[in-house]
Amino acid sequence: MPYKNKTVLITRSKEQSADFIELLQNNSFEIVLLPLIEFQSINYSELKSLFKDDLSFEWIIFTSHNAVNYFFKTVSPKNIKGIKIAAVGKKTAESLRNFGVKTDFFPSDFTAETLGNEIPVLPNEKVFIPHSALSTNNLIEQLQNKNALVETLAIYDNQAVKYSKEELDKILNKPIDFITFTSGSCVKAYINNNIHLPNAKIICIGPSTAKVAAENNLEVAAIPNEFTIEGMVDEIKKLS
Repeated sequence: MPYKNKTVLITRSKEQSADFIELLQNNSFEIVLLPLIEFQSINYSELKSLFKDDLSFEWIIFTSHNAVNYFFKTVSPKNIKGIKIAAVGKKTAESLRNFGVKTDFFPSDFTAETLGNEIPVLPNEKVFIPHSALSTNNLIEQLQNKNALVETLAIYDNQAVKYSKEELDKILNKPIDFITFTSGSCVKAYINNNIHLPNAKIICIGPSTAKVAAENNLEVAAIPNEFTIEGMVDEIKKLS
């Protein structure tokens, strides 16, 4: 068990952490859970009304596992028959499969920017993008440059979790070797909670998360080539 004395801090939401926990435990890492964000559904009725007619759009683009889950909490897979589905990567496509939905397109590199460049959307095709209330990317502009008709809706929001000093002292009661960030929101919540773990190596899931870390003066030790939790665990193993 080469990694059993190494401790990894998971900062993503509780509802997203099960696979990450299992993966790390299978590699004999010790785990500390510190969920720094939590999610909630928003704009439920607006989303439902958009999909009364199952041919409202030619494409739906899912840029995250959360977008998939919160979309299908409101819309039945039966209501999107005939619509082409794009997913930002394999994990998002896997989430879609769990709802019995086949992915028609995902990009060569698991980022929204590459998706926007590569997706075969035709001029005047109607595209719908469900997203987080905090989402910021160039995908809309990229699609509009292809003369697509783009409609978006924030369908979930994430709130930072605030901890007292006493709560943090209780949770962070052992040396932490690695901090994992799977979103910029987790990074910001880490900063806002005044957490200081200077001896821990920071692993970010992708470049956009790493950018937020750098903007907050956090040194990033590694970003995986494939922007997945599996890729993150591989980087942790290399650095252990």
